[in-house]
Amino acid sequence: MNLRPLFFVATLFILASCATSRKVQVIQDALSKKDTVNVQVIAEKTKVDSGEIVRQIVNKIATAKLSFNTMNAHVKLDYETVNNSDAFIANISIDRGKAIYITVRGAMGVIGLKAIITKDSVMLFYPLKKKVELRPLSYIQEVIKIPFTYNTLEDLIVGNPIFMEDASIVTYKMNANKLQVGMAGKLFKNLITLSEDNVKVLHLKLDDIDINQHRTCDITYSNHNAVLQNQFPTNRDIAIASQSRLEIHMEMKDYSFNEPLKYNFVIPKSGKRR
Repeated sequence: MNLRPLFFVATLFILASCATSRKVQVIQDALSKKDTVNVQVIAEKTKVDSGEIVRQIVNKIATAKLSFNTMNAHVKLDYETVNNSDAFIANISIDRGKAIYITVRGAMGVIGLKAIITKDSVMLFYPLKKKVELRPLSYIQEVIKIPFTYNTLEDLIVGNPIFMEDASIVTYKMNANKLQVGMAGKLFKNLITLSEDNVKVLHLKLDDIDINQHRTCDITYSNHNAVLQNQFPTNRDIAIASQSRLEIHMEMKDYSFNEPLKYNFVIPKSGKRR
């Protein structure tokens, strides 16, 4: 059983927070006026007003994050690569700012891997082989080909926005009554699609600014539930492409916030270390 894609469990991705709703209708309302004398003034005012509205919506998505102390989640994960496919059950606990605990079970409920991710390291334990590996956090970046930090991983799992820091809005439009916003940041171009009420992120697409990297990450979110005054997507479809391609379907079967850690553990000191 190939367990390296475990780390995509950590990409339990993006969902946004509360945002201003219904205001983009200002665009259509202003343009519907028939006053030919003021049509140019209206057009300019609409352009300014709509741009400010979009900025307000995006700023709230980027800055309003789900605030928590602990998280526990029971996750069903299916993945497919060019060469193979498999299904896992993953149990995840997060002690915010300190550690992410992941236990992966394969067929017949057998534990194939345990992992503890901290701010500077990744510790892997393979119970069947009684083998322990200690790697730097950069190992995750090498596997996924996307520059995740520890904080980015936490944000991904709980559904907070990522790679929106210092990003500038370059385009926006209405598509089927849904707002689409294109942004450019230091590392990625970021295209997000919001729900009609502008409170949920339905789709996110990251494209590398450096075209030589050929990195893309495409995420679709669904089945949102209200959690701690935010919208939390329990189903996610993720496609990551670089030199190869990985597709993931994730379903959160059970989750809780701000309760005692349920799936934390201690990795034994004995065994082989790498």
